[in-house]
Amino acid sequence: MTNSPYIIDVTQNNFSEVVLENSFHIPVLADFWAAWCQPCQLLMPLLKKLADEFQGSFLLAKINTDQEQMLAAQLGIRGLPTVKIFRNGQIVDELIGVQPESVYRQVIDRYRIKASDSLLDQAESAWQQGQRETALRLLQEAYTKDPENSDIQLALADKLLTAGHAEAASHILAELPASARLEEPARGLLARLAFFNVVKEAPKEDTLAKAVQEQPMNATLRRQLGARKVLQGDYEAALEQFLEILKQDPKSDDNVGRKDMVAVFTILGSDNPLITRYRRRMSALLH
Repeated sequence: MTNSPYIIDVTQNNFSEVVLENSFHIPVLADFWAAWCQPCQLLMPLLKKLADEFQGSFLLAKINTDQEQMLAAQLGIRGLPTVKIFRNGQIVDELIGVQPESVYRQVIDRYRIKASDSLLDQAESAWQQGQRETALRLLQEAYTKDPENSDIQLALADKLLTAGHAEAASHILAELPASARLEEPARGLLARLAFFNVVKEAPKEDTLAKAVQEQPMNATLRRQLGARKVLQGDYEAALEQFLEILKQDPKSDDNVGRKDMVAVFTILGSDNPLITRYRRRMSALLH
């Protein structure tokens, strides 16, 4: 077959060791083939080329279905060639028939470990230890190495927002695909970013708090105070401020209090108990 260290003939006897165990470290592409299958013969040189090129970033496991009929049946092989991708002991993807080279490259790249993945883990560890500048530097390095990795984009934007670098975070979020911006956690990050814009030219919190006491019906001041509470992570205090704005004119369709409460719900996600409590209070005012 081949002398490549990245290509191994697999049988029922060594399947667990070669495919399942290795898949916890690198992606394993299990190529199910047969000697009589002409498309299989066309696919083999392509997969060998990729295995040699990627130099161990993935392992190619060759399984002759004529000799390993039981194994092929256990894994649900219905047609040849079939390539099943294993990661962490599980089948995570499947390609049936001969695909363009770009498709195999994409699936390998999707599951292989990259240098940017390690940087992302290091950055999270540094952040948890309070080393914010180190974490941001590592995330920026990861982003430079892998600018289209949405996990890195979202992590960097999150940390930039927390550190108060709203403009830099805005640039990162703008580079996300439009579909990703409509999903979590991007929606929550965009909601946080909007609150930065609310307080861009606002007074400091102490000044705002005093001003709200003196002018309780001033929705602009109260909204700015609520936004500052959001950015501190004090979401309950923020929701109280926005609820007070809603009370002033609950029937208005463009009431910013209602919109800001919904934005906070987006930031909190679906499981936070504050959402149930304040959604109920908001609904009571609206109806």
